[in-house]
Amino acid sequence: MANELDPLSLSPEQVAQQLRRPEGEIGVQMGHQMNKGNKHICLNAYLALHPRPGSKVLEIGMGNGYFVKDLMYLADDLRYAGIDYSQTMVDAALEINKDLIDKGKASFVHASIADLPFDDATFDYITTTNTLYFWPDPVKDLAELRRVMKPTGKLVIGYRSRAFLDQVELAKYGFSKFDKEDVEDLLNGARFRQVRTTVVKEPDPVKLDGKQIALEGLFTEGIK
Repeated sequence: MANELDPLSLSPEQVAQQLRRPEGEIGVQMGHQMNKGNKHICLNAYLALHPRPGSKVLEIGMGNGYFVKDLMYLADDLRYAGIDYSQTMVDAALEINKDLIDKGKASFVHASIADLPFDDATFDYITTTNTLYFWPDPVKDLAELRRVMKPTGKLVIGYRSRAFLDQVELAKYGFSKFDKEDVEDLLNGARFRQVRTTVVKEPDPVKLDGKQIALEGLFTEGIK
């Protein structure tokens, strides 16, 4: 059965603005809606990390952090940090993940990918899902990700293809679109090694703009 994403009575342009930076009560609702559409692509991005026990993981744009608990099952003694451009999403993530925070396993910070509030060489892994379209400057932003990664750290970027986004009305508003070759070129240009892309088909189609569309996630990864 297709998942139908509730437009929340907003115009496509307004939905696009909320996807980029959810704000207020509508933003809270948008976070729940994003969980529906992002479930498989987010969980598959976590799987692509293959984190080792005792590692430190950074997630860029975790939204309300609903799936962080699933990441923590993938290896023992993981330490997680999530940043989001939306204070609304950070507040929601703090509430949803209170148990992990109280145990010292997770933290959430309001920040931009362009200026990460972390020391050099902090993280073993970095993951991000459906944020690439909104990065202010992908070349500079990848350099900032490299800065906070440990030597041989691993980056996984999960995203939807240009072909998919071309079918979505709201993607006309403020979305940058990428093919896998574009993202691989960005990572190669940023001096990542072993760059490759995996495509994973998802079991549930999505209904958008009155159309039922099959989904697949693209996962481009590289090693510092």
